[in-house]
Amino acid sequence: MTSSQPLFLENQFDLRDALSRLGPLHEANSRSKQAPCKICGTPSLEFDHVDFNKYCDDLNCYKFGFSGFQVSYLRCRECGFLFTKDFDHWSSEDFRRYIYNNDYTKVDPEYISIRPTHVGKDFARRLKGAEGARILDYGSGAGVFADTLRQNGFVSVTSYDPFSSPERPTGRFDIITSFEVIEHTPDPLGTFADMRSLLHDDGCIIVSQTLQPADILSIRGSWWYLAPRNGHVSTYTEECLEVIGRQGGHYFHRGDTVYAFVGPKPSEHAAIAAASIGPSFSSVKLYAPTALRERAVLGPDRLRIAWHVMESDEVETFRWTGDYGSFDWQATWPDVERVRFSVPVVRPVAADFVAQSVFTLDGEPQPAAFVRGAVVADFDTKGRRSGVVRLETPQPPRLPAEGNRAVGLAVPIRSDRDGGEGQAASA
Repeated sequence: MTSSQPLFLENQFDLRDALSRLGPLHEANSRSKQAPCKICGTPSLEFDHVDFNKYCDDLNCYKFGFSGFQVSYLRCRECGFLFTKDFDHWSSEDFRRYIYNNDYTKVDPEYISIRPTHVGKDFARRLKGAEGARILDYGSGAGVFADTLRQNGFVSVTSYDPFSSPERPTGRFDIITSFEVIEHTPDPLGTFADMRSLLHDDGCIIVSQTLQPADILSIRGSWWYLAPRNGHVSTYTEECLEVIGRQGGHYFHRGDTVYAFVGPKPSEHAAIAAASIGPSFSSVKLYAPTALRERAVLGPDRLRIAWHVMESDEVETFRWTGDYGSFDWQATWPDVERVRFSVPVVRPVAADFVAQSVFTLDGEPQPAAFVRGAVVADFDTKGRRSGVVRLETPQPPRLPAEGNRAVGLAVPIRSDRDGGEGQAASA
């Protein structure tokens, strides 16, 4: 493929003929194409399609026109991993020929020098005190990041890249960095396992990554970062990065576009690296109760419903919250400094309903936000590993279409979570 070859495919089929073979619209169609999540194994549904030529530009992502080839992305409904399977069977030569070819600098002009120089200067500051660490830059490109660290006093920095520096390094490392790499791998668990095989048991892995935005379920394929021409085949949330860390026996540290993975007993150099990123982080999902121990509570003038009966929309089984407006869970979490509590929502009754809601952890309040289809709040939890989480919602409207019942949030049920994280304490 060269830039001089026209890519747009015209008149491949008659649109009317193709449409005539489509069945009627039905919600079950959304389940017709699904695959296990590559991170957690949960069934992931088809999310959106974009043209292969879509690249990372928030103003004109199709500046180079359309290829005529559609790339299909799926999204995990549990951890949020957003990925395509269309490149799963490509060889390294396939990627070189069709993505990382002579045109690649047109879709990412900063990757050769500008970005790694900036990141190298930033991490020379972040890793001050760890100049003696043995560092590996995994997915190093042209090696500019390693050169920048060396210029700032770091004595042992190695570059490894399957395309530009393919000689596999020997031995193990104290710190492994991987900047803007994991979005390019069709096998994220395999890539992380490979990094861990090169890491000392008490070492630290640092990755940089643009995570999915809060409104990903609304903007879907128009998100600027969902860009197959850049080789972006995998995109992440904090939750799926945490799952990856947990599978490798590592704590996940959340920063601002930079993230770290470190074991429970890090070396001095690894501790410096992890502390430079941000607090250790975990997430706890809170679901609707599988059984209603208390269907309703008595209000001043009538019965007030906490949770309604179980319903289904072909994809999720859920309960609507009622007009009681206060919901408690007994939650536990790992020994981390910060926890995000999230209540997944199939749909809210109104767009502004979540903005008026509040979480409390053992009485400590935090305003709720709506992030990737869940009501969430973050709490500092250093020194605590359990507590009572409460969600307070505003008075929901009574809807004639719902039999004049009051409904607020449609919250999924996860029977396999009973007795684990997020089990409802009361209804």
